[in-house]
Amino acid sequence: MSIFRRDTSGSASVSSPSVPSSEPSSQRRRVTLIAAGSRIRGEVTGASELLVEGEVEGEIRIDSVVVVGAEGVVRGPIAAQTVRIGGRVIGSVHADRVEVSVSGSLEGDIVAPRIVIAEGAFFKGRVEMNGDNNESRGAEAAKDAGKAAAEPRKG
Repeated sequence: MSIFRRDTSGSASVSSPSVPSSEPSSQRRRVTLIAAGSRIRGEVTGASELLVEGEVEGEIRIDSVVVVGAEGVVRGPIAAQTVRIGGRVIGSVHADRVEVSVSGSLEGDIVAPRIVIAEGAFFKGRVEMNGDNNESRGAEAAKDAGKAAAEPRKG
């Protein structure tokens, strides 16, 4: 059986990862990639998953999963359903679930009902584990945290 030629033997074909899926587009996993070597300044919002391998300076508000890869750097607040940190984040994180892996570094506060910080990961900040966290509240809290960080301190 061949992947690139039509099989004329009448046998059923086997699907391959390199062959485009016949699934409806609404069921396919959509991921936005900020590649290594890329730098974005500003607000990143959307509904698809976000994978950060480059650098983001600004607020991230995603209605899905945010993954900061091992080489990724985020400087600003993150609000999402799930946040997985393998790189470096400097800013508050508001989510339903936050995971900081062994290679991860988080300098900022966490607001989430479910938190996993791997042994060996770096974390500096406060943790608020609330049982009624939702996206809109997390997004509003991240927005407030972003405004507070941008304002000069008095005193």
